[in-house]
Amino acid sequence: MQILNNSIRIIDYENERVYTRETPDAFNEYISELISHINSNNNVRAYKTISNSTEVISCVLEILEDKDNSELFAIKNDIIADRLLRKEKEAQSHVGRMNINVRKGSLIQALLFDQENQTDQYLIAKVEHSEFVDDSDYSFKTGFSKDKKTIWKSCLIDLFNPEAETFDVKIYSDTKAKYWSIDFLELVELINDETNTVNAFKAVEGFLNRNIKRSSKQDYTVIRNAFISYMKRNEHIDYRTMVDTVLENYVPYDLDKERLDDYRNKLYDLPNKKGFDHQFNSIPTAINARIGKVYKVTSGIEVKITDSIPDLKGTIKAFQAENGVRYLKIKVTNDDTYDSFK
Repeated sequence: MQILNNSIRIIDYENERVYTRETPDAFNEYISELISHINSNNNVRAYKTISNSTEVISCVLEILEDKDNSELFAIKNDIIADRLLRKEKEAQSHVGRMNINVRKGSLIQALLFDQENQTDQYLIAKVEHSEFVDDSDYSFKTGFSKDKKTIWKSCLIDLFNPEAETFDVKIYSDTKAKYWSIDFLELVELINDETNTVNAFKAVEGFLNRNIKRSSKQDYTVIRNAFISYMKRNEHIDYRTMVDTVLENYVPYDLDKERLDDYRNKLYDLPNKKGFDHQFNSIPTAINARIGKVYKVTSGIEVKITDSIPDLKGTIKAFQAENGVRYLKIKVTNDDTYDSFK
């Protein structure tokens, strides 16, 4: 990847200022690593521009028209940075009431040429820009960490056809905040959050039905409940993190550990196989109708589960009496129900 031009702007929405920082030659190495991280990161979402005339894409296309004009590059970078400043200020006015702060950082921009595919790309990324002490003279300086966790948001625009009406964009965001993709960049999702939520749940449930339910109904019930709980209680879903959270420390009842690890690896592949993003904002209401499960108990009695159960083991349990008769023991919090059967 050839880096044709790049810039750094520090965005300070509290003081309503954008500061320019010079980029040394060595900064290209940081940008190269940043691009490599974005291209290899599964947790990016596919977007497209709503047109070719929005503020950011207009600036990018003007830069592309005159690639060697460093003065124009700087002017358009300032316009894009000023737009981010406005949008971060607006976002802070909304979330500040909830004691949440938009994280301050630096805006990196770079015009790139992909030599392998013979196409241009444009990088916009927000990264942590923090102070550190230089141990050579103990002075305070600012800089970028190579830790990929400090990449907060990124955008990679494919400029394969500069005459196109819309452009494909890869977006990474470490939070569910939409000011970056919707307000600042004016993009639309190729797969929206509701569709992602439904497709992810259907894919996971289908996998559990085909694989785990057949060999261990008890493990199936507990694992299914854990996935439902995660999707209902977490606004921002990182799919791989969800799978790890549910299965990493899970102690199976009947499944052996080796088989469980194999299932876990196969679950990782579902986003690519079933067509949903690796990251999305969960819309719990979209899966309410799919959560319900009815269990036949005995003639005339069924147990219907309508939601995730936080303490499944402590709420409902099967046991067998000494005479061989099997029962379900269910925790009751409803007085009328309890009084009806005591």
